[in-house]
Amino acid sequence: MFGNRNNLQRMYGYFRCTQCSKVWESSHVYCPRGSTTASYGQECKDCRVMCLPYRVGRIKCSLCGEIECRCLRSDRHVDPNKSHRADLCAKCRAGNLCT
Repeated sequence: MFGNRNNLQRMYGYFRCTQCSKVWESSHVYCPRGSTTASYGQECKDCRVMCLPYRVGRIKCSLCGEIECRCLRSDRHVDPNKSHRADLCAKCRAGNLCT
């Protein structure tokens, strides 16, 4: 959608559907480097309305809680039990897969 996909940084986003007010979080939010403006939205899984995050932050380490950590774990701030819903992701649907 916006910007060069090689210049995008993975971030953590907080979403609220503009139609049904459902809330969710995602570690698959992509912003231009140095920005907190999402380049792609996600669809609400209940009413299928495309939404942009209302808040975006850097991904925190789930082990130490730090943003800039030295842990060797690569799946920071990510729930390994939840799969990425590519069918609801505008980035994946545009052919720029997140995973």
